[in-house]
Amino acid sequence: MMSLIGHLEELRKRIIISLVAIAVGMLVCFIFKGFLLEMLTAPLGEKKLITLSPTESFMTVFKVAGYTGMILASPVIIYQIWAFVAPGLRAKEKRVIFFATFFTSILFLAGVAFAWIFVLPRTLDFLLTYEEDIFNQQVQSSQYFTFVAMFMLGFGIIFETPAMILSLVRLGIVDPKYLRKKRKYAILIGVIASAALTPGQDLFSMLAMAIPFILLFEISLVLSRFVKPARDESIIDADDDLPDPGDAAS
Repeated sequence: MMSLIGHLEELRKRIIISLVAIAVGMLVCFIFKGFLLEMLTAPLGEKKLITLSPTESFMTVFKVAGYTGMILASPVIIYQIWAFVAPGLRAKEKRVIFFATFFTSILFLAGVAFAWIFVLPRTLDFLLTYEEDIFNQQVQSSQYFTFVAMFMLGFGIIFETPAMILSLVRLGIVDPKYLRKKRKYAILIGVIASAALTPGQDLFSMLAMAIPFILLFEISLVLSRFVKPARDESIIDADDDLPDPGDAAS
């Protein structure tokens, strides 16, 4: 078993790898900053962003590179989180971690894409045209990109729900019966999390985030019935390796 110092060294290693991945992602995104800025401002249509200080333009571009770099590095970060837990697991449980990393990354990126394609344009259209006869909407660049980044990050996290739940079931940490019993509490926590992750705090985007969470949670409950805990399989395999008592007697 790994000592406390060993765990701290392992944690330090995982953090360094994650930071390097983020730095590489930021560098790539900064190189292609023109394309990123054009793509991210597309939902605004003809509306132009404003800056309120001489340094805001540069810092905003730096933030955009940082946010998108983190999204680009998310598969590496997710893997490092799982890999930190892996040493305490059996071989079959480690395979669960490997597949969980893959599907968690795919679902995270799917959530980001869903938010970008279907939800964000409609949310911005609603917010920027609300009572436009009375309000002169001016969009500050730094706040806009922070809003977009947090919005897509929230959806990415919400979309990881199936992979996280099925992985916990596969690892034997929770079981489908327990999940069904605690369904209402899980949904309540999910709705609260959706409200917290929504940067605009408007009802439209809160519902747009909460509804997919509820649907994904219910889908996860159905799929969890077909998932067998890896530890049960490990016990069965161990039993298969034992000699038959009758053979030993003969």
